[in-house]
Amino acid sequence: MGNKSKAAILALVGGIACFLNLLGVEKAVFTITAGWLALKEIDSEGKTGKNLAYAGIILGFLYIVVITLLLIFKGPEFITMIQSMKGK
Repeated sequence: MGNKSKAAILALVGGIACFLNLLGVEKAVFTITAGWLALKEIDSEGKTGKNLAYAGIILGFLYIVVITLLLIFKGPEFITMIQSMKGK
C-alpha cells in the first residue's frame, strides 16, 4: 500500500482542533474541505487514510451542527458566555 495522505491527517487534526476553540467554524469548514480533497487524492493516487479523512469530515460537520444548535437554543446566553470567557 501507499503512504498515508497528508491531507487526511490534516483533516483529522483539524476536526479535533475545532472542538478545542469555541466558534471555530472556519476550522470546521477547512477540515471538511481538507477531508474532501484527501478523499480525491486517495482515490486518484492510491494512498491510504480514507478513514482519517472521513473522521475529519464528520468532526467538522458535527462541530457546525453543535454550534448551530447552541446558537438556536441558547443564542444570547451563549454569546454572553463566550464574551465573558474572552474577558470582554
